[in-house]
Amino acid sequence: MAARKTPDSLKEVIRDFRRDQVIDVARRLFGERGSTDVSMDDIAAAAGVARSTVYVYFANREELLRACLKGMHTQLLEAIAATWEQDAVPARRLERLIAEMLARIDDNPAFFRLALVTQGTINQGAEAVGAELALIGLDIARLIHDVYVQGVADGTFRSMDPGRATSLIGQQIYGAMSVRAAEHLPEQRAVAAAETSSFILRGLGA
Repeated sequence: MAARKTPDSLKEVIRDFRRDQVIDVARRLFGERGSTDVSMDDIAAAAGVARSTVYVYFANREELLRACLKGMHTQLLEAIAATWEQDAVPARRLERLIAEMLARIDDNPAFFRLALVTQGTINQGAEAVGAELALIGLDIARLIHDVYVQGVADGTFRSMDPGRATSLIGQQIYGAMSVRAAEHLPEQRAVAAAETSSFILRGLGA
């Protein structure tokens, strides 16, 4: 028999749901408008909550922007966690990582395009986006580094400086994500992930 939720735990569930709802709506609005200049009032109205409710969770728009990116990263980690330890073959781990990163783009292509455009510009939104993307990039680089080291050990990859290899692999994945975000009718995700993984493993050599 399932344990009955206490009033406090029920409040936490509702609080988490509302926070996630605000993030989802904000991500959609940022992407649709192609700008980080979306007011907290607009976000609250679209989410169907009071403006004060948004400020319960986020002190300002920059904090909300970072939460939008962090939420995508959390979804990625949760998606690969189920199979990461079970499937220890480096090539399959790489393909799985690429597929799940592309999945995040498929969920929010407009927001991802905005993040790419915003990064490097000079405004508060850009600073928030850049800082969060840097943290996410470090975490993704750690995963790629681990896959590469494992791949060298089992003969999947040739040996070179791990940091350089991680950077080169990351560039290919980042490029694949950028292209996918701009495509009107992208290739099937599994096919795109397999092609990108194959290119990383073999290049264009015969």
